[in-house]
Amino acid sequence: DSKLAERYFLDENFNAALNEYELLIQDDAVNIEYNFNLAICYLNTNGDKSRAIPYLERLVVNPKIVPDAWYLLGRAYHFGYQFDNAIRSYNKFIATGKGNILNRDDAPIQIEYCENAKELMKFPLNVTFQNLGKNINSQFDDYYPFVTSNESYIMYNSNRNNSSLEKPNGSFYSNVYISEVENGAFQPSKVIKSFCSNDNSEEIVGLKNIGGKAIVFKSNLNNEGDLYELSFKNNEFGDLKKLDQNINTKYSEIAACVSDDESKLFFASDQDGGYGGIDLYLCQKLPNGKWSSPFNLGPIVNTESDEDFPNISPDGNTLYFSSKGHTSMGGYDIFTANWDETKKKFTGIQNIGYPINTPEDNMNFRISNNKEFGYISSVRKGGYGNLDLYRVKFNRIEPRYTVIKGILKNDVERQSLEDAYIQITDQETDEIYGDYAPNEITMRYVIILPPGKYYMYVSAEGHDEIMEELEIYDKASYKHEIDKDIILKSVSGQ
Repeated sequence: DSKLAERYFLDENFNAALNEYELLIQDDAVNIEYNFNLAICYLNTNGDKSRAIPYLERLVVNPKIVPDAWYLLGRAYHFGYQFDNAIRSYNKFIATGKGNILNRDDAPIQIEYCENAKELMKFPLNVTFQNLGKNINSQFDDYYPFVTSNESYIMYNSNRNNSSLEKPNGSFYSNVYISEVENGAFQPSKVIKSFCSNDNSEEIVGLKNIGGKAIVFKSNLNNEGDLYELSFKNNEFGDLKKLDQNINTKYSEIAACVSDDESKLFFASDQDGGYGGIDLYLCQKLPNGKWSSPFNLGPIVNTESDEDFPNISPDGNTLYFSSKGHTSMGGYDIFTANWDETKKKFTGIQNIGYPINTPEDNMNFRISNNKEFGYISSVRKGGYGNLDLYRVKFNRIEPRYTVIKGILKNDVERQSLEDAYIQITDQETDEIYGDYAPNEITMRYVIILPPGKYYMYVSAEGHDEIMEELEIYDKASYKHEIDKDIILKSVSGQ
């Protein structure tokens, strides 16, 4: 239905419009409007934006098409990691001297992003992505993960259809969800009902590393909002308390984080006097308990573009933030800045790297205590919906190992164990992790394992073999030591 497709399109309900245009184009593949609008839909949904490429390639050969099609084709190639093709398309768009003024201003920036991306991808990070699974992710957008540094729980936002009102663009008002860790695994998440409503959007935009206090952005129907402080303990959530006027102003305050000692608050704002559109600011806690006037973090951190989502590391020495400037490979990338105690400011800006950063917007990043794991929201193949939450493992960081120790015992008193040994096998790969022999006199054994699931095989001459599953937990369920005595049953004792 072309009228229905157009109505969805004009309402910016791009997901619904996309479905309609996909059907229409099957019957009329050369229709300029269908091809153009379908490409726009792909570029404006949280899916594979490069799927817009064939429709825009079909359009740019038509001399009657608007010059902006070349710009949009550049964007589609960019999202598809075809950076040289993207640069050629941007240059063709620039050469026309026509098109939307915003696109004309943006095309040179996009070319710079492509050049950055080509360099960053030469040195990919050694990381592994783990989708957080169905207990966390849904078919809707799940985004902005905030995890305590010991990974005991995660709080995040989702615009899933959970009795929330539907917006004209087909999305739902977002709410904040929480999931706690039990036995090393995130449990089914629950909406925080104490302050989440059905007719407004609430989003968590900050969390202390040790937990217990979050920053919430609460907006109204006009998409205007403020930052609020939320205190909680043992799943008991207090009331939202609006941050004072040194932080909430007539301008837009978007995201914030509080240091663990609550002496510092970093936030993003587009207030006057900054270096770009959105800058990062710092407030200090005053003796009277109020926040000081904001201090701009300066031109080393802030650029002529936008900076957002500050997150201070557990040790307070590294600031993670998102930026459209510096050496971004497209839109917002995640960067780090290190605190220089001598200069009393953050310096040494560095792009965190590909594949954590992509041509898409990468808006928020949390790190664990030992910097082995990070948390992001991302569009990746095999996800549950569009934006999913992922745990990123930095493979060059040594994992936290657990020591399993105990004594091999005989069920018959004073009978010795001959040729006793233990074999550990990885359940996932079915590979032998190691063979272990106990002390011949004391029968004590020691095994050191990283988090994972294993089979533990125990054998001794004249005794029944033992095969059992062994799981070593991480996150907040991590244990440094496990005491485990093993009793072997004598064959003669049966």
